[in-house]
Amino acid sequence: MKMRHLFIMLTAVWSTLGMISLANAEGPIEEVIVTAERRAESLQSVAVAVTAFTGEEMDAQGIVDIKGITERTPGFTMGTFNPGQPQFYIRGIGSNEDGAGGDQSVIVFVDEVYIGRSAGSDFDLFDLERVEVLRGPQGTLFGKNVIGGAVSLVTKKPTEETRMKFEGTAGNLGEVGVRGLVSGELAENVYGKVSISSRRRDGYVDSRIDEFPEFFPDTNVDDQHDINTDSLRAALRMTPSDRLEINLSANWSQMDRAGPTYISIGPGGIPYGANASLDPNYGANIHENFIEDPGSSETDISGFTARFDYELTDSTSFTSLTSFRSVESEQIWALSTPNLSALFVSGGAIPLYLVGNNNYTDESDTFTHEFRLTGGNDKLFWIAGLYYMTEETDRFETSSVGLLFPGGGGVPGNLPGIVPGDDQGNETTSYSIFGQFTYNITDALAITLGGRQSFDEKDITRVGTPSPLSPNRNFNFRTSNDWDAFTGKFTVEWQATENAFLYGTISEGYKAGGYQGLAATELIAITPFDPEEATLYEIGAKTEWFDNRLRLNLAVFQTDYSDLQILQLLVEEDAPFGTGGQLITQNAADADIEGYELEFVIAPTDNLTISGSYTHLDTAFSNFFTPTGFRPPDGGAGTGGDRTGNPLRNAPDKAYNVLVRYHMDLSNGGALTWQADFRHKDIVYQDPDVFEFAAVPEYDVVDLRVSYVWPKGNLETTLWSRNANDESYFLHNWPLQGSGQATPAPPRTYGVTFTWTND
Repeated sequence: MKMRHLFIMLTAVWSTLGMISLANAEGPIEEVIVTAERRAESLQSVAVAVTAFTGEEMDAQGIVDIKGITERTPGFTMGTFNPGQPQFYIRGIGSNEDGAGGDQSVIVFVDEVYIGRSAGSDFDLFDLERVEVLRGPQGTLFGKNVIGGAVSLVTKKPTEETRMKFEGTAGNLGEVGVRGLVSGELAENVYGKVSISSRRRDGYVDSRIDEFPEFFPDTNVDDQHDINTDSLRAALRMTPSDRLEINLSANWSQMDRAGPTYISIGPGGIPYGANASLDPNYGANIHENFIEDPGSSETDISGFTARFDYELTDSTSFTSLTSFRSVESEQIWALSTPNLSALFVSGGAIPLYLVGNNNYTDESDTFTHEFRLTGGNDKLFWIAGLYYMTEETDRFETSSVGLLFPGGGGVPGNLPGIVPGDDQGNETTSYSIFGQFTYNITDALAITLGGRQSFDEKDITRVGTPSPLSPNRNFNFRTSNDWDAFTGKFTVEWQATENAFLYGTISEGYKAGGYQGLAATELIAITPFDPEEATLYEIGAKTEWFDNRLRLNLAVFQTDYSDLQILQLLVEEDAPFGTGGQLITQNAADADIEGYELEFVIAPTDNLTISGSYTHLDTAFSNFFTPTGFRPPDGGAGTGGDRTGNPLRNAPDKAYNVLVRYHMDLSNGGALTWQADFRHKDIVYQDPDVFEFAAVPEYDVVDLRVSYVWPKGNLETTLWSRNANDESYFLHNWPLQGSGQATPAPPRTYGVTFTWTND
């Protein structure tokens, strides 16, 4: 699909509009208001590919975390290498770099506040007004690093009327959840709200090491992949005058889970061979493995936000948005214990096995401030602003990895008295100036022009300590680098009829350069990677048909991507032949991304709703090169070849979902709602070499729900089942010594939820 295909598609859309008469009668499909362009607009008349979920819709679908959003948003994929550090990808653009000097490509915003660290974006979704997922580069209004897309979470403001809501959940695997809120007036023109969320669930992956008591005489392994989260949010809204509104909010959350742990995937490789030597049918049940130490993953998040909105005139307003956010994350990950490695090599089926751990602590403090002026009239809407951010991150990642051979010999992971690892301290300073205006040429035709000038500086201090397997990790330095970029946007939008909105846009995105995480040598640690850049070409149609009983939205796009920050296996250019490779993040590739996304809502009757989406992606590395100073490993499988033409990570060729909901009003005044949600995702690759064993195979999942609203209307009982078809599938996968290391998804779960409101 080249750009000429975009114009062919646009012509087809227009031809269709010309053949079918549209009516303006109000139908059963509700209007959704979004702020994707920093002003309130109907979803059907905003010139951005955006998927929106209201808080009520998330409750109805049982969405409790961002993973649930990714499953129902076109082009959105999430990986879970570590429980506390999700990897978000939109249309094949994302990042798996977690070092102190790296950034993400898909950014989460909470009430327009930038959440940069991946460890700070893993939290429960509750008490939200809506979630908006903006797909593609958003380099003008959202700014910093939003090269892949933005996930905007909008919380509910305190209400003037007293409102209370409480929810309790119980299910299999020991699942228990409680959510609630109280909101209302505290004093004249002062309104407050407190909301809480707490979830518990046992793990769903069991270890089988109790079958070998001779190696593990006193070991009792906890279930893996459990849930243990608590969240609290408090807010104040004050309106001292008709022109001034002040919103203050504070939040806290904690997550404490076992993991990360994996199941090894064959057909070859040392990890898979080790497990298969204990059970030839290993892998038949993906919820069983051989693990002695499941490790742990803990995250604590706290933050404060202050927003002031002041109407300077009837047509001009000023916004000040200030935030502070602290994230503390810690992981203990045992690659293998000495007892487990001894078991693996005892039968002689494998020549050696890794033993050791990979642990980290990651602490960051982020301060952001933004000033905005907005104004306009019937002909012109404009917005201009200044943005500033400073973030201090301290990350200490240890890598105490050794080798164990049959007979008990091996290479230790630690030097005597030394904890090997990489101590990273990074300070990021970012600031930008931006502006955008929309001019209405006629009542139906408008153009938008915007731009943002960004400046980023990173000052990093690193201390590396060696290990027997990484003797060159011996460095102590401080260095810095800075980057800047201008990103622009041009859009033409046309309200072709009252129910048909067409747009075409060119939008640029930028992600700052940085420094790699855990590094094996000083050269790798001190060498920065440059920024990524992307240019999006997109046309879209947002339409409603048949008295608002059919909503059909289409986006067709092409993205030219340059200087991707790719994690790949390389060796230093002057290293001796046969030297083993090191994982290095460098600007290694350009890429082309093409595709289309279709979203629909059908309401054939007032009681029946069918909604869903379909996504087709065609992604490829258009130029994959080796950075200066490095070369591919000698004779490495796949790593020494040409990756040009290979698909990007987390970019399924096709993905689709369909949700069917039927509502029944009962004679006693109550109501029943039946719902089925089907989702399909094609295979996604997790490395540039397109290893099948390290991919996430395609899968199909069904969720079921039935809700009963009691006659008084303020009590609801919901029976639910997630993964009701008990599909065995994976959330993530990655290569290690020729095997895939896959994160199993939960099996079938089921339970009941009770919801009470005072409405």
